Amino acid sequence: MRQTKRPQAIQPKKNTATVVTPVILPNRSETILQLLIVFFVPVLLYLQTLSFGFTYFDDDGLIVNNLAFLSDFKNASQVFTCDAFITKISPFYRPLQSLSYMIDIHLSGGNNTWMYHLSNVLLLGLIACLLFLILLRLRIRSQFALLTTIIYCAHPLFVSSVSWIPARGDMQLMLFSLLSLFLFIDYLNKQKLIYLFLHWLAFTTALFCKETAAFLPFIFLFYYLTFYNLKDFKNIYLLNILLYAVSGLFWYWLRAKSIGDFTNRTDVFGLNAILPNLRTIPESLFMFLFPFDIPVIPGFSVVKTIIGTSIIVLLLILTFVNKQRPKKDTVFGILWFLLLIIPTLLFKHVLIDYLNHRFFLPLVGILLIILFILPNELTQKKNNKVLWSMLGIFLLFSIITINNSHAYANLSAFYSAAISKNPRSALSYNNRGHDRIKKNEFRSAIEDFDNAIKININYEMAYNNRGYAKSNLGDTLGAMQDFNSAINIKNDFAEPYFNRGNLNMNLRKYKNAVEDFSNYIALRPNSAEVYNLRGTALGSAGNFQDAITSFNRAIEIKPDYMEAYGNRSIVLYTLKDFKGALKDCEKVLALNPGNANATSLKTMIEKENINNSN
Repeated sequence: MRQTKRPQAIQPKKNTATVVTPVILPNRSETILQLLIVFFVPVLLYLQTLSFGFTYFDDDGLIVNNLAFLSDFKNASQVFTCDAFITKISPFYRPLQSLSYMIDIHLSGGNNTWMYHLSNVLLLGLIACLLFLILLRLRIRSQFALLTTIIYCAHPLFVSSVSWIPARGDMQLMLFSLLSLFLFIDYLNKQKLIYLFLHWLAFTTALFCKETAAFLPFIFLFYYLTFYNLKDFKNIYLLNILLYAVSGLFWYWLRAKSIGDFTNRTDVFGLNAILPNLRTIPESLFMFLFPFDIPVIPGFSVVKTIIGTSIIVLLLILTFVNKQRPKKDTVFGILWFLLLIIPTLLFKHVLIDYLNHRFFLPLVGILLIILFILPNELTQKKNNKVLWSMLGIFLLFSIITINNSHAYANLSAFYSAAISKNPRSALSYNNRGHDRIKKNEFRSAIEDFDNAIKININYEMAYNNRGYAKSNLGDTLGAMQDFNSAINIKNDFAEPYFNRGNLNMNLRKYKNAVEDFSNYIALRPNSAEVYNLRGTALGSAGNFQDAITSFNRAIEIKPDYMEAYGNRSIVLYTLKDFKGALKDCEKVLALNPGNANATSLKTMIEKENINNSN
């Protein structure tokens, strides 16, 4: 019998754009259970923050001072043409952050801090889910990926990212950056255009969270180069690059329209800020690997810089000696870290070295490096000892995180913790002193301002605040010296002109007061209060016509300004313009029926009118 040749199965053409090593995912039910764990564990860890209030470290400028604007949903579109502080006083463009605060106010029915904190906590849960799914797609075993995720989200270095309300922009940036990468990976694996479109949409959303997102396309490119080959580069990728450019140009145009002119600020921007900020890189690594004494407002430390630099060298050595995983995988982690931390180095605050919440997204790169250089028996194979060790790290981090979170409970706790961990922070002393002024604790406030000035002898705001505290204690000479010092240091700083003008008024130095209020108006031309004060000083100095002009401007800015009407009525009465004075008195009484001064002056005017008629 003739033996026939068995037909050979036709082998499909190999897709040159497939992943080098297939992604093996757990089954659906297992994945859902794990996602529930990685969502709820970080959420439960931070639930205590719902009882926290404001720290008054940026959250006052972002939310408290803008409640009227944020409470009106009709202003939702305007957040895209405003800076983060709404009034164009900063270079920070955070429209989705402002929009999320609007949503918080709407959902909770008002300015409820628990809602702001709840939103941050829920964002952390979603971030944990995305980080877990990305680790799975990077071929990390599911149990190891789960524990890695909850350890990262429980890390004490990131307490400020969740517990501090103004870190919302970084939370949103983290969420949409991870989402865009996740969708990009799924597009490359499944080749479905819907994933590519959603990826671009997530990237565009990330742009409107924080400027760092402008560097994300490089991350996507390096991911493609690292985990895929280029033999089948498709035209659709060119379209995707074009879409990045369209989103970027549109975002840049809106941002340029939204932020103000900062040429007079003492802070440093752009490339000039990178050099003084470079120590941030090693110090972030030090605190990531040794998170046991995390300052609320950190300051540069020689020890942290040296040890952090040594860690960088060690990671580079381990990268090149590691033979179990391609070196390009680890290089991807390095590029992630560097590309996403560089934007944080482009701004140097004159009083702050750096802030921890900015590390939340960049340090994912260091996490990847560590996972890639670990032996495969730890990350790819079941090892109960390793899993129990990781669980122990999670519990330790959780205890530290819960304890450290209390620093964000309120203003007093925040600045006391900031000073305790970093006694060289002039800003912390100044801000705590300002809080003590509001509590009428003037002597304690002066002690804080003294410390701030010892640390930074050119701290104009501390001089101004100390002068205000001294004036409330009757130390007129000391207050005047402090206001003079503040103005000499920074002559375009408006507040000391206002405070010195009030002090000159009390000393009956009216001409000096007029000069101070005029200088303030030159810097802040729309202050009805200061026009009213200048009018009072002018009237007290006998310059009645200029006083009336000043009161007129105050009323023009604020049509129902009762004090300005009252003061103008007195000057008009002095000039024997009884008709004008009576009209102003009636306006005061319409705004405040029974006002004693207006009632008395009206009676005097009526007597004058009777005498004149006789």
